[in-house]
Amino acid sequence: MLTKEELTDAYKNFNDQKILNLAMNESKSLREDAIPILESEIKRRNLDIKLLDWIKLERNFFKGAELQNLKKQIQNSECSECGKKFNNVQGFNIHYLSALDSTFDSEIIVCENCGKQLRKKSYIKTATLGFLSFRGIINVPFYFIGELIASFSRKKRSEKIIEEFIFQNTGLIREYGNEKVYELIGHHNIQQAKQNE
Repeated sequence: MLTKEELTDAYKNFNDQKILNLAMNESKSLREDAIPILESEIKRRNLDIKLLDWIKLERNFFKGAELQNLKKQIQNSECSECGKKFNNVQGFNIHYLSALDSTFDSEIIVCENCGKQLRKKSYIKTATLGFLSFRGIINVPFYFIGELIASFSRKKRSEKIIEEFIFQNTGLIREYGNEKVYELIGHHNIQQAKQNE
């Protein structure tokens, strides 16, 4: 781990684009003693002062009762897939094997009914298209064995997916309020689908 002095020197040597990227995309993951250094670099370089506000929003993590309330709000929010409200929204890991060894893997937040339907579709795709690949004869049985094992920890996995969503979107939730969580979930689900195209 770098000392505070080494960290300061490293940040001074970063170009403006790297400092902007750290502030906009990575500030929540930086260690605590790196934040004042990053903030001083933003001021020293006369970069947009709104970056300082963004860092504060991103680092204002949800904890304790506030985190539990937000998770409850997400569970009771409108499903971005079917539009139904109060339908037990959860985190789902949807993945399947397809022809020519291609895979799809996403972590989405939808209601229980939609999640189960998407999971069934992924099973059907894997069972029918997964065998069309060279390694399908081996991969498909392992896929279903993995799904069977994962079925025992789905509740824990759902919690982890929702908590990761909250962590990744802390700044946006803080800036726009809990009322916009539904829209952020919809955007998150679209992003997850697009990353596999």
